[in-house]
Amino acid sequence: MAKSNRSVLHAEMIVQLRSFSAGAILFNQKVADCVGLHLTDMQCMNLLDMLGTSTPGKLAECMGLTTGGVTVMLDRLEKAGCVKREPNPDDRRSVLVRVNARKMEKIDVYYAGLAKELDAYILTVPQSDLEIVVDFLKHLKTIRLKAAAVPGKHRKRT
Repeated sequence: MAKSNRSVLHAEMIVQLRSFSAGAILFNQKVADCVGLHLTDMQCMNLLDMLGTSTPGKLAECMGLTTGGVTVMLDRLEKAGCVKREPNPDDRRSVLVRVNARKMEKIDVYYAGLAKELDAYILTVPQSDLEIVVDFLKHLKTIRLKAAAVPGKHRKRT
């Protein structure tokens, strides 16, 4: 591939990634609004659905939140019946957080059409291409986690 073609493709890829990211955030916000949750709360439920039962500390680490922020979020989610905190049998000073499967099903309804189309498309993609995409997405996650770990001053919201 000529260098100029690669540069054009590189730029287009960045545009497509930014567009996808913005669209995903806006779609998730719309779903959160429909189910009466904060966007962060809904993403916590999504994370618990993927991870399974977890500790608040693990949620804080995965979500890039403070433990105090996670406590406030879990208070909201527990009050809404979305999660349940239970004593941790392995550490009496800790709790485990479990997602309410029925509440998760109500959220999943909003993603059903999208998931169906995505699954159908993925079935058409050659395995070698899927391996490249999975590797690419893993690298993106690593880059994002490194960026999130950079210490620095956060701007105050105005």
